[in-house]
Amino acid sequence: MQWSEIRRMQPDAWVLVEALRSHTEGLFWVLDEMALIQVFARAAEAWEEYQTLHKAKPDRELWVLSTNWEEAKVEEIPWAGIRALE
Repeated sequence: MQWSEIRRMQPDAWVLVEALRSHTEGLFWVLDEMALIQVFARAAEAWEEYQTLHKAKPDRELWVLSTNWEEAKVEEIPWAGIRALE
């Protein structure tokens, strides 16, 4: 499914999608084709479901997006934190 289709079917919503095809453009992930998993009124609800699904299947490429966004494009921010040594 294309982002334009999801936006047309679910205006003013938060959606949980699985990327079926994506690519990077600089520091951005661009979702080219996706499967709509669930629709939410609030971002917090979408993130809760994301966490549940991601914990069960961490290999799935899941995203939470607002259908108010023109593009299915997410900035990737490199994490430079300190990790504990084991």
